[in-house]
Amino acid sequence: MGWAAAQDGYNQCSSWSKRKMEAKVRALPLFPLNVVLFPGQTLPLHIFEPRYRVMIRRCIENDEPFGVVLARDEEPDEPHDIGTSARVTDAERLSDGRMNIVTLGEERFRLHDFRASEHGYLIGDVTPFPFIEDAAPADPLVHTVSQRLARYLKRLGEASGLHFRFDHFPTQPVDVAVFTAIVLRLPLEQKQFLLSQAHVTDLLAVESEILREELKMLSIIASTIRPPEDRHIFSRN
Repeated sequence: MGWAAAQDGYNQCSSWSKRKMEAKVRALPLFPLNVVLFPGQTLPLHIFEPRYRVMIRRCIENDEPFGVVLARDEEPDEPHDIGTSARVTDAERLSDGRMNIVTLGEERFRLHDFRASEHGYLIGDVTPFPFIEDAAPADPLVHTVSQRLARYLKRLGEASGLHFRFDHFPTQPVDVAVFTAIVLRLPLEQKQFLLSQAHVTDLLAVESEILREELKMLSIIASTIRPPEDRHIFSRN
């Protein structure tokens, strides 16, 4: 499936009725960032702007999530409309009011509208945007993506001199799709496109094509560049 077809499918699946949207809409503080966050992904952040200090402090005190959305290059305070809620799992408060926090991605959401709060950070009107798991078996796609991802990580290590080790590879379609999206090294706009896929099978199909192209490129790099001295990277993702 091509990128255009995947985008068309995404647009068709995302047209909800106004009545259904209003029943699920909620207000969520937003943090536009130069990053795309996926459910289950860990994201460390250094909080220094006064408006976000207030926002994060309130989220911690009330045990509430905030929304991570990719900021648009031309308008940093005009975020993309698909994001992921994040919850603070660890926080270090510094003496000058800044904070170092660790967050965990929870759920995807669709952003319908947003406004500035009295403290300057954005508040969005959002609805849940869970992945749609089709009735048709996704096993062939899961197998293809899993095999290509394993080769991708191996060749990436050969090209960079790094070793990637994952203790457990996921097996369920949605878990494989999200794990692959997290691991792939891609430009932010492509990451956002992956995050915006409505159907798990569509996401897997796009990832399969991306991995095919990435494997070609890595094969060329690995055959022409001698890797530096081995180093080891351990990840829990």
